[in-house]
Amino acid sequence: MSKHTSAINVAVIGAGLIGARHAKLLDALPQTELFAIVDPVNKPGSDGFGKQVSHFDSFQEFLERSAECDGAIIATPNHTHKDIAERCLSHGIACLVEKPLAANSDDAREILKASEASGKPVLVGHHRRHHKASQELKRLIEGGSLGSIVGAQVSWVLRKPDEYFAAGDWRTKAGGGPVWINLIHEIDLLRYFIGEIVEVSSMLSNSTRGTEAEDTGVISMRFENDAVCSAILSDASPSPWHFEGGSGENPNIAYTGQDGMRIFGTQASISFPSMSVWRHESAEGHWGTAITQHKPITDTTMDGEVALSKQLEHFVDVVKGNTQPLVSARDGLQSVRVVEAIHASAKINQSVSVDLM
Repeated sequence: MSKHTSAINVAVIGAGLIGARHAKLLDALPQTELFAIVDPVNKPGSDGFGKQVSHFDSFQEFLERSAECDGAIIATPNHTHKDIAERCLSHGIACLVEKPLAANSDDAREILKASEASGKPVLVGHHRRHHKASQELKRLIEGGSLGSIVGAQVSWVLRKPDEYFAAGDWRTKAGGGPVWINLIHEIDLLRYFIGEIVEVSSMLSNSTRGTEAEDTGVISMRFENDAVCSAILSDASPSPWHFEGGSGENPNIAYTGQDGMRIFGTQASISFPSMSVWRHESAEGHWGTAITQHKPITDTTMDGEVALSKQLEHFVDVVKGNTQPLVSARDGLQSVRVVEAIHASAKINQSVSVDLM
């Protein structure tokens, strides 16, 4: 495929499962050139990247030869995000950092500071905001179609296979459980749809798998506008009720057609990602009057490549200075703070306030 003369050069740092997907999409987009793959193990040609792509075993070697690199996708383990992002930014390279932004809020704050100091942007890889259905739900809420939001309900329950944990023992350690790895996506969407989360109360359990990381939990959240949310999560139980099942966006997780989120307003409620809206036939409707279902949009296609491609197209505009990041470093930091508060609450068995910037 011929590239646009204005295509930007983007490197992929960390070419594991998600990094490999990014590399293939970058190679196909006319707006981008796959500048290099930086990974000591996964090499060009070993996983379908194309054999003409430059490869660096050493991150330092990449930096020394990065003068023509415009952007980098950081898809390495969470604890490495801070150092890699800071060094890329100091070399004038804009960053798309896979979620979570960092392994803790201190590191996330340092990435934000580095972005501000360098003048180079950071986009956080909470790709679900880029789905058409997510954009439409945001529009419906802001337009008042649902009325005032009073609450939300989230389910993220499925059973991960044993080989998932065998492939990386970090997934059994603190920071490798479904709160950090999975629920943080829902936290980002809830913040995007409803507003900032200011208080959490949680109970977490690791009794099913018996590892250091949690496998099951229940969380209550309160938003700045006083709306509330309840969430249940588990990676140890068969269930159709999770975002991946309802969207079909992850090729590794079976499609179920069932929703994982509901948002409740004073005029209507909506389930997501199916975008099924329920409302009474009149504004004065109540439990004794008919309630009907409809969809504001019919195209809710959420194949994972759709959102990832849209995110990369957005990253091009961010790098060129045409727009601000849809998910900024500040957003990424705030979602990390919520996750830390969830774990803190479970540890002390009481509610915890979430600091706002």
